Amino acid sequence: MRIDDMSVDQLMELNRYICQRIHELRDQENLQALSQLRVGLKVTFEGREGPLLGIVTKINRKSVIVLAEDGTKQYKVSPGLLRPLRDVK
Repeated sequence: MRIDDMSVDQLMELNRYICQRIHELRDQENLQALSQLRVGLKVTFEGREGPLLGIVTKINRKSVIVLAEDGTKQYKVSPGLLRPLRDVK
């Protein structure tokens, strides 16, 4: 069936299905990302001011609290946006 041939009710049902599937996929991605994080881990993420460095201070079900490297700010970040830093020797 073509989308152009669908009624408003059919389109609304399709929209609900698509939104539900997107939600499920994002939940899977967040669980995968959360499994790689731990309190005290140094991470980087893209903030409004550009790339930021910080330390994970708390892990919630859907978000992670990151303390800025300089200790002045805390950020509530989606786990999928965080990238663990590797130790450089």
